[in-house]
Amino acid sequence: MKPFFSIVMPLYNCEGTLQQTLDSINCQAFKNYELVLVDGGSNDDTQYIISNLKKTGKVSIQFISEPDKGIYDAMNKGIDMASGQWLYFMGGDDTFNSSAVLDQVYQAIQNDPADLIYGNVTGATSKTKYADDTINKVLSRGIHHQGIFYKRGIFNYTGKYNIKFKVAADYHLTLKAFCNPVFKTRYINLDIARFGEAGLSSSTYDYRFFSYHYKFLSTHKALGNINDTATCLQQSIYCCLWLAKEKQSITFAWFNILYYITGLNGLSIPFRFKTFLRMMYWSMKR
Repeated sequence: MKPFFSIVMPLYNCEGTLQQTLDSINCQAFKNYELVLVDGGSNDDTQYIISNLKKTGKVSIQFISEPDKGIYDAMNKGIDMASGQWLYFMGGDDTFNSSAVLDQVYQAIQNDPADLIYGNVTGATSKTKYADDTINKVLSRGIHHQGIFYKRGIFNYTGKYNIKFKVAADYHLTLKAFCNPVFKTRYINLDIARFGEAGLSSSTYDYRFFSYHYKFLSTHKALGNINDTATCLQQSIYCCLWLAKEKQSITFAWFNILYYITGLNGLSIPFRFKTFLRMMYWSMKR
């Protein structure tokens, strides 16, 4: 019988936190799940910890260890390996909020089926709680993947994670689900997980994705669902200029900036002209 949940874990040198993460999974009251462990070739005791877990024979484990192109490449490998009806992604420094989480999510799915179900997450260090309980919050800011459960079939429509987005590919994929009327998404007021705050996403801003954020929402006819479209547009324009200044993804940034300065979005003609000149300047400056 196929597992109901596949818990996909991209791992790399996380010996200091991995056991705690695994303990939070092993203590779940709901047992119909598999672990899909995708290690990027750790050189610490990560693989030793996994080996000890496999010896217990208490949980179904799929495991590979090989070089990858980053966390989203590892998550894509996990999607291909997973056999569960629902997929959930957590890192080697994340933990479930309680031993009842999987059971509560399972019951929520049985009571009101959906394609994507999500709840609350809390920063492990900061103790900041994130409850993205409105569509405005989901579309306006990043939503943490540790709070989201995806029905397997959703990836047939959204595709897998775009590895060109270094820290926001999970948000990008989630937006594709929320902006597609084919899918039913549902928020449940449940504390799902505590997420580690020492990873790449805590110290890196994905300028490439957010240069595209407004354009994505616009082309998917979702701007009407956010409260502050002007701020979203200004942030995307700023990110385009930053990419040009830093000589990163310049072609991608130009496609986005041209969409903004030629579109029907309330920008004044002087601002459009000034933005075009600034983009030219940063693109050409050595």
